[in-house]
Amino acid sequence: MPVRSDKTDALKHDYRRGEIIWVLKQDSPHDVTARELQLALRDRNIPLAARDLHMYLSYLEEAGYIRCKRQYDESIARDQILTAALSAKGMLLFDQKINDAGVRF
Repeated sequence: MPVRSDKTDALKHDYRRGEIIWVLKQDSPHDVTARELQLALRDRNIPLAARDLHMYLSYLEEAGYIRCKRQYDESIARDQILTAALSAKGMLLFDQKINDAGVRF
């Protein structure tokens, strides 16, 4: 059974982050709930678990491409992302006026 290379996995993650930016662009400047985002990605044949979506959103938020609203969930002792929206910097990324090696369209 062939094993996926690290490069293939990295590209998969890059494209998933790009798809998230694309979905958020469709509703810009409005916030999109994490569940709506998850369903929109599933419709684009990218099913993501909530934990994986949180990881991608955290990367994009740290880079300044999106804004997230969070709430601390005491039952699991961590922040939950409630909504996400594209930032001005994210719009520049989508329009390919800036580049990020970790995001592909």
